Amino acid sequence: MSGPLTTMFRDWVKSVRRFGPLYIAAFLFDLVRIHRSEQAEGFDARCGTDTATVVYPWNIPSIAHEHTPEIHAYHAAPAWLIRETLNSIPLQPNLFTFIDMGSGKGRALLVASEFPFAKIVGVEISRELSGIAEQNVMRYRSMSQRCATFSLHCADAIDYTFESEPLVLFLSNPFGRESVRKVLANLEASLAASPREAYLVYINPWFEILVRNAPFLRKIRSGGAWWRPWSRYVIYAALPNVRAVSL
Repeated sequence: MSGPLTTMFRDWVKSVRRFGPLYIAAFLFDLVRIHRSEQAEGFDARCGTDTATVVYPWNIPSIAHEHTPEIHAYHAAPAWLIRETLNSIPLQPNLFTFIDMGSGKGRALLVASEFPFAKIVGVEISRELSGIAEQNVMRYRSMSQRCATFSLHCADAIDYTFESEPLVLFLSNPFGRESVRKVLANLEASLAASPREAYLVYINPWFEILVRNAPFLRKIRSGGAWWRPWSRYVIYAALPNVRAVSL
């Protein structure tokens, strides 16, 4: 038991140092909460995939040297929550591209494939997590799958170039304030160059103030309770193509 306990203690200390004093209490709470949530939902057990385990950036060789709070730990959003957000968007079949920034092991990509997207894109800075996501895409089989066109990019999200199709941009608290700011700036420039429908889904929106202050976006929906931030989400639509959704 000394090995796992030592690793857990090290991860706790590094979490507090990198992400702040909030993690003094939140670290163990999150581990227990995520474990129970995964057991209850059983996504990987049903789908034969590997998306559940929490992974901290300092334990990933390709990015362990990046001593920055911009890179957050990986843990997958619950499948039911991803479905709830995507069901809230008026998608036209086979028109929109789904883009997950900080896609990790790819759970959001797999759940998104249950919806009629034209293409599903994952952008992940970690070579190791991106490789696991590729394996999960190959393993995943579901009777409800409606899109099988995947494109996975091992890259920093701030360097991603948006194509000109309508899109749903998905963020599940993947990175820090400056990365969110730069992704929003890239999205705004892309929409200005090629106006089109676009939606932004943000789960556990730590830096929603940046999205709220973006002049090209308008909130159309929010969900979850403030006291359960891991299940909170907001959905924004790009102006002027805003379709009202009751809050």
